Amino acid sequence: MISSLPISEMPAVIEEFKAFSQLIDAKRKLKLLFAGKIFTEAEKAKAFEALSPVLRLNPNTDKFLKHIIIEGHLTAMKEIIAASVDAYNDRQKKATAVVLSSVALEGKFTQRLKDALRLMTGRDITVENHVDESLLGGFIVKVGSTIFDSSLKGQLRLLKTELMR
Repeated sequence: MISSLPISEMPAVIEEFKAFSQLIDAKRKLKLLFAGKIFTEAEKAKAFEALSPVLRLNPNTDKFLKHIIIEGHLTAMKEIIAASVDAYNDRQKKATAVVLSSVALEGKFTQRLKDALRLMTGRDITVENHVDESLLGGFIVKVGSTIFDSSLKGQLRLLKTELMR
């Protein structure tokens, strides 16, 4: 659904997905209503139609959310949001690099990393830094399905594998 939208509408739809997901997570009764097996498809549809005017969603978002609720796929909402963000970033030639490091990255290092990753991927990069003290040193970068491991922990693991041969 998201990949067929005009690029200008995609950020708004993604935000509506996130807002709906947060609402469902915050309101246990709504989650039970829409994701549970107690109510029929018709009852779920009627409840969503009653809630819809309050949510003031884009018609495409409204139709899509109603469909996933009726089909029983609401539990996949987090994955739907992630896939939507990935589709949008792909069309925009953007990517997010998740960086695990033993300490928080400094601004100038983050910029150097962004520049290097931009050259490697051909995409504008946004960096998300997560601190993992178990790394001891170095960092691990994940961009899409590609992982670059230059951590001390990773290097020791490679050395151990080589020595075991």
